[in-house]
Amino acid sequence: MLKLLIISTLLLLLSGCGMSNLTYNNHQLMLQINKKYLRLDGELIKVRKDSFGSLFITQKILRLDNGNMTVYEDAISDFLYEFEPSITRSIKVIFDARKVIIAYAKNSLYAYQLILQDGKILNVIAQQSGFQRLKMVYGMDSTQLDQMLKKLDINTKSVYYRDVIVTKNQNKAILSRWSVQNVHFFPLIVPLLRLIGM
Repeated sequence: MLKLLIISTLLLLLSGCGMSNLTYNNHQLMLQINKKYLRLDGELIKVRKDSFGSLFITQKILRLDNGNMTVYEDAISDFLYEFEPSITRSIKVIFDARKVIIAYAKNSLYAYQLILQDGKILNVIAQQSGFQRLKMVYGMDSTQLDQMLKKLDINTKSVYYRDVIVTKNQNKAILSRWSVQNVHFFPLIVPLLRLIGM
């Protein structure tokens, strides 16, 4: 039990030292890289919660100023579990993507263009806090994604694909495919005890 307490404390300290963040609070979507911040107003349209026993998902459908629906998702594992695959592999599984293109990667904040099974392209920003939390936002058009990233890092290149999924319909906004199969049998999360030899 002492080993578990020490490991948990170290994980919390490491995740607290991160130089990136992605959050949604008080009707604002906030991104951070180092000391640069970006805040976007986002009207909360709908909240959906799901649980897979050892993984808890909160999905918030937002309407940004341009009228597009954007989805913010926050996935937190039980304290005895952690995300095992790399963030890029997790994103591929969560969206059942045919191909994942990394458009930006810095300090645990990633921007992706996903080619989905139907050939459509989805823009995603994702951030992993420590080993037990994965946050993402998706549904931005490519111009908006470029603007967001350039405000955080002037050296960011524009994303390649311009014709991407954008929706104004809240019923079609959530595109992630969380399932028992993905969470427990892929698996996206594994017991933390196994990794510390208990």
